[in-house]
Amino acid sequence: MPQKYFWLLLLLLGCKKEKETAETETVFVDQGVSRFADTDPTNDVLLQAFWWDSFSDAKIANYNSYYHFLEDQIVPLSNAHIDLLWFPPSSEGEGMGYHPRKLFDFNSQHGSTEELKEVLALLQSRQMHAMADLVLNHRVGTATWTDFTEPAWSCEAICIDDEGYTNPDAFGTKPCGAADEGESWGGARDLNHQSTEVQEGIKAYLQRLKNLGFDAWRYDFVKGFPAKYVATYNQSTSYYQSVGEYWDGNVTALKNWIDKTKTTHENQTTESAAAFDFSLKYKLHEALLGKKYSVLEANHSLASQGYAKKSITFIDNHDTGCINRTDCDNLFSQNPVELTKAYAYLLTHPGIPMIWGYHYWFSERSGSLKKDLEELIKIRKENRIHAGSTVTLIETVDGNAGHYVAKIDDRLLVKIGAGNYQAGSDWSVIKSGEGFTIWNK
Repeated sequence: MPQKYFWLLLLLLGCKKEKETAETETVFVDQGVSRFADTDPTNDVLLQAFWWDSFSDAKIANYNSYYHFLEDQIVPLSNAHIDLLWFPPSSEGEGMGYHPRKLFDFNSQHGSTEELKEVLALLQSRQMHAMADLVLNHRVGTATWTDFTEPAWSCEAICIDDEGYTNPDAFGTKPCGAADEGESWGGARDLNHQSTEVQEGIKAYLQRLKNLGFDAWRYDFVKGFPAKYVATYNQSTSYYQSVGEYWDGNVTALKNWIDKTKTTHENQTTESAAAFDFSLKYKLHEALLGKKYSVLEANHSLASQGYAKKSITFIDNHDTGCINRTDCDNLFSQNPVELTKAYAYLLTHPGIPMIWGYHYWFSERSGSLKKDLEELIKIRKENRIHAGSTVTLIETVDGNAGHYVAKIDDRLLVKIGAGNYQAGSDWSVIKSGEGFTIWNK
């Protein structure tokens, strides 16, 4: 081959390789603060940024700590227009932190205090928000069942009907507080929220969390103590968002709890907390996996009951998702197709939708679920769908060939399910996948 043709061939091959590289590689570009960032939590998309034993999961073994892993995700999450991140319990305690030991010590299994501060500072720089997980129903002692440190509390801090008093194997100071006002928790000492010592200690704890950079509250196991104390603690600080884990599939029970968070234990009125919509979670399971789409008609969710702005909608979380644990049987689905359909519903409907971080990062290896979620978030934001958006039900058909069809704010038309539905000529398909279609005008 003549030399000039040889070099021409090399040039052509090089151009082809560059073209193939450009087509197969996606170059990450930091888009800066999300153009949808604002100060209204009813416009938010929430991401639960952890899963069970995420701090020790082999999936993040390349990072020094969970906080380092999370710090690496903040800019991409900002690019994806995520507004609010729910963190695991940040105080020192057993394992994940759901048995807190030293409330005022923020060196935990998830990482150091300094690492936590760095993540929170980065979030603030992106005009994003951080939700602290508040485990206020119970604590564990430092050396014994009942010796609380950081802060140190007396025997009055523990309910007198706690196992620390009634169990002959218990050791340490005997509880001497009032009787438990809610459901008991056998794994730790139930706190007496009637105690001024406990109330003031928790208020100081919230202020320390705010000083770190948190501005939102998630109350764990709120069936363990009366809702009036959630109102009291909320009233003690300014905050961006507040939500309670009232684990109950009965939508009336959820509404009643929300209403009770309006009144403090001193009968003062304050803004009510939101609640995770367990009712909708279970209805979506029945509708999408059981092909009974008619359950998504009237009265199936907080939003359908007039509580849309107080509804955090979700599919699974660290408790129900059955990751790294054996005591869990509430999984929505392991099938990415079913998960995508469920999120297509959440991210186009009223309430404040929550994406579970495990679904976002790890449930589908090729990244297609993550891509679908980001496209659905963008559709929600660009079409100005928010917690208080209006749903007009078009039709539901049960069965394998059935579907659910609804109009949202006269901006989106959404079909979930395999059934055939023909939209009018004024609607255009903007996203579709296996078992769902979304149109806008």
